[in-house]
Amino acid sequence: MSDCDLKLDDFPYSNPGYGRKVAVFGIGSAGCRIASQLSKGNKLLEHFVYLTCDDHDVANIARGEKIIVDVTSRSKSTPYAVRGLAESKIPEIRQQLKGSELVFIISGMGGSVGSGLAPLVAREARDKRTVVVAIAVMPFTFEHSKHFFAGGALKQLRKYASGVILIDNDELLENKQMPAIDLFSMVNEKIALALHKLLGSTEEHEFSIGLNNVVSFVRTKSYSVLCIGEDADRFECRSAVLKAASKFDKIVDKSEASKSLVHVSADKSLSMNELISSVGGLSGILGNGTMQIEYGFSANSTLSSSAFIVATGFSSTKFDNYDPVDRALGKSTNMESGFDSTLGLELLLPDVEIE
Repeated sequence: MSDCDLKLDDFPYSNPGYGRKVAVFGIGSAGCRIASQLSKGNKLLEHFVYLTCDDHDVANIARGEKIIVDVTSRSKSTPYAVRGLAESKIPEIRQQLKGSELVFIISGMGGSVGSGLAPLVAREARDKRTVVVAIAVMPFTFEHSKHFFAGGALKQLRKYASGVILIDNDELLENKQMPAIDLFSMVNEKIALALHKLLGSTEEHEFSIGLNNVVSFVRTKSYSVLCIGEDADRFECRSAVLKAASKFDKIVDKSEASKSLVHVSADKSLSMNELISSVGGLSGILGNGTMQIEYGFSANSTLSSSAFIVATGFSSTKFDNYDPVDRALGKSTNMESGFDSTLGLELLLPDVEIE
């Protein structure tokens, strides 16, 4: 079955056992943690796979399959080196992809593991004619040494995936005075919650956008971006939507938005007027006034209001500048032949800090 042959009813959660045909790959430290959080909250997704180089990433994960790539022989690695070491694990990766008709890949970009292995999984899934949706968490602005790897990996993901959803770490920081360990945990939880709400849940008092709409939405050659807004008042869903929408400004030209998915989470007293005001107001903020909007909502929050917005149609993002090879040469580099035949990272960036 080819990508273009799929219809909106190809992912019916109501069919017993269908969740096994939707695989979720968490890759690297961030990807494993986000996927693990998602597995705890989402009862509809059944097949979780964790691919990493550090067994600490999966030590406390009880649900799902684990694939560990051994890199103990190297103190520092590039994405290319990690991919090479992962060659022996490709049969295991293919086995976990077997029978899947849809694959979500969740990974932090910039580190050697996420940047190295996320494109590899995307390629293997594509070769099986599977629909691939990559969720790429881009590094903080201050993490300069990660930008090069993130830019190269993003280009590869866009080549192999049916669609890519970008998340900017910078736009998830609300309280920079928070202890760093708590902040990183909070960021992962926010991303997992957003995916949980957007992909569909079985919670009471909730109307979900649904997996089919999400899959149809992201299958585009344009960039898709996820932004999250929150308000401490659980009655202020309009404020949460406005805060989420305002974050697109720093990532893309928001006037290019052609479609958006919106999920609003508020108190059970959420009225239809409030929902219409919150969601309907987006067309005046994103796009050129003709943006198509699909929405869902939860009326079960007891703490705060939240808004999760995925918009698409963007021709470029701030992350395009993360790949200095393209900027220097003015053209795309060859990503086949192990799909990392860029000019040699050490030659281009001799002082890069590799994690």
